[in-house]
Amino acid sequence: MATPGREYSLDRHLLERMKFAGMERENLADLVSIVVSLKNKYGLMPFTAEAQGHPVPNTLAVRYIMDTLSLNKIMNILADTPRLNTLTPSPRGIPKSGQYEITVTLGG
Repeated sequence: MATPGREYSLDRHLLERMKFAGMERENLADLVSIVVSLKNKYGLMPFTAEAQGHPVPNTLAVRYIMDTLSLNKIMNILADTPRLNTLTPSPRGIPKSGQYEITVTLGG
């Protein structure tokens, strides 16, 4: 009988993934806590995250997928997010015309 694997929390997963991204530890922890609070309060689970900035990364870009019904509500919520740098919605395309990819860049 196989034992189930250990599932890590979102904050631990993001901190482990971004460990070698070159961001300052305190800045990274602050930005990850904002992403985790969006998940806990509103159920927004990111599907990807990456460090951005040149020459030293200082922002965290997180992407979400959502449908058109929740897009307006979520955009108002995300506009009030602390340390918001950019908020970019883009449609997924013809086969998935009811879905949008939202890129939220925090920090800077």
